Amino acid sequence: STLASHYKHIVYTGLNILPLKVDQIVSNGHGAAMMAVSHLIELGHRKIYYIGERKDEQRYTGYLEAMSTVGFKESDCFAVDTTMSSRGGYQATKKLIEDKKDFTALFCANDVIAIGAMKALKEHNIKIPDDVSVIGIDNIDTVQFLTPMLTTIHIPLEELGKMTAKMLIDRIEGGHQLPIKMELPYYLVKRETCAPCRKP
Repeated sequence: STLASHYKHIVYTGLNILPLKVDQIVSNGHGAAMMAVSHLIELGHRKIYYIGERKDEQRYTGYLEAMSTVGFKESDCFAVDTTMSSRGGYQATKKLIEDKKDFTALFCANDVIAIGAMKALKEHNIKIPDDVSVIGIDNIDTVQFLTPMLTTIHIPLEELGKMTAKMLIDRIEGGHQLPIKMELPYYLVKRETCAPCRKP
């Protein structure tokens, strides 16, 4: 990697586990996505759209794996490629509605996408969760203050930051030489935006 050749000390943190020999503090985005989509599947949803980036994105591969458990192949799956922002979520969802796409649930690759998606649904008088369920990933502080409150996968963002700093200091001080990979846990936070699927 070009990064590794330019910098002596690198610690990567995020949701995608990298095939690089560098220190990594991660929360498994693939597993978190599977947990989110499996929750929607358990509620009876099958017309589940993925909204987010797809290229080199383990949240997308997690979505595909969860959908494969109910017989979907990648070519059958529903996805909208968009930037990981509220604006991206808003525009992607608005387009789904305007193109009259048939969906009962949205799996948003992060909470800020979900915030944009919810705004688009509300503007078109689509009720959450009665008509469409929405789930995100991260559990940022803001989502508890939305109406309805967002169901999401909690990623320990603060701990990821703290552990990254500790690991970087330890490496600089010569505490460890080998690349270390540390995974922090994630879990489902059920709030108000997911409900059993009412459409066949």
